[in-house]
Amino acid sequence: MNILLSCVGRRGYLVDYFREALAGQGRVIAANSDPLTDGMWRADRAYEVPGVNDPGYIDALLDIAEKEKVGLVVSLFDIDLPFLSAARKRFAERGIQVAVSDEAVVDIANDKWRTQIFLQEHGFDGPRTWASLSSALEAVDAGEVRWPLFIKPRWGMGSIGVQMARDADELRFFHEHTRRGIARSYLTLMEERVIEKDGRGDVLIQEGISGQEYGLDVFNDFKRHHVVTTVKRKVRMRSGETDVAEVVDMPELTRLGERLGRQLGHVGNLDVDVMVSGDRLAVIEFNARFGGGYPFSHLAGANYPEMLVRLAQGQSPVPCVARVGTFGLKALVPMQAPESARNT
Repeated sequence: MNILLSCVGRRGYLVDYFREALAGQGRVIAANSDPLTDGMWRADRAYEVPGVNDPGYIDALLDIAEKEKVGLVVSLFDIDLPFLSAARKRFAERGIQVAVSDEAVVDIANDKWRTQIFLQEHGFDGPRTWASLSSALEAVDAGEVRWPLFIKPRWGMGSIGVQMARDADELRFFHEHTRRGIARSYLTLMEERVIEKDGRGDVLIQEGISGQEYGLDVFNDFKRHHVVTTVKRKVRMRSGETDVAEVVDMPELTRLGERLGRQLGHVGNLDVDVMVSGDRLAVIEFNARFGGGYPFSHLAGANYPEMLVRLAQGQSPVPCVARVGTFGLKALVPMQAPESARNT
């Protein structure tokens, strides 16, 4: 069986993980709009495709999948998840499985405002969140929340546009700064379908919660059943991604991940950020894909790509329990580009 990784970008390590999971019984195919990425160079075969908002994007992926006899498609980026989810039936008609959640789940994960609504409705704790500058300032004036507050894009990833405000002047400045930054970024691709419908803006303001941050990798099978949760203590962050982490045994967070997986009903991995402050377990956000902190779970033996391969082959996944105490860091290793890249 061959696997297609869409929006592979710089996730070259995931190319390696899926190749190892195939154990010589298939190839890893990569697709990306930018050919000059680590993920494209590491793949067995790589295809440059249009941007996700191009009308021909899904057709391009379908053509590649049929040509390469792909049995499973996995996205590595939030932006094409809605498009892949909407097109699952087209892939299924060709005998191709797509490890993607339902459209409603993808929308909840991608839209941080909907994330907080989901958490509140289902009894999970999360940071207090405001969709307007005025409502956040009113909460501060009423003594309902204290500084600092965080400003972030409603549809965001990788900490793009995230700022911390320590007073009202900084809040006003960073709110406008983030709004303008969104307009110049690819994040606009995620907001166009919703923002006119609900009348809310594209910038959120959230309560700052002090404490220790943890990352959860919550794996569900194709029937939306929870399989396993891996818990990591974040030691160091860089550009919105976990740079150093340790796999830990925290039953309360394991139970939180299982409960979240069952309630949300996602497919594959759910990347979850949780802030632990005393007895408080506050879910900051989650993403319906492999996150930048997954390599630490994998390093500890929690082989999620292998479980996806087994599911795609019609087998039951064997829960891969991570080794507690595994401490890891990301290393930057330059690689020589192929000759073909010189003409790109």
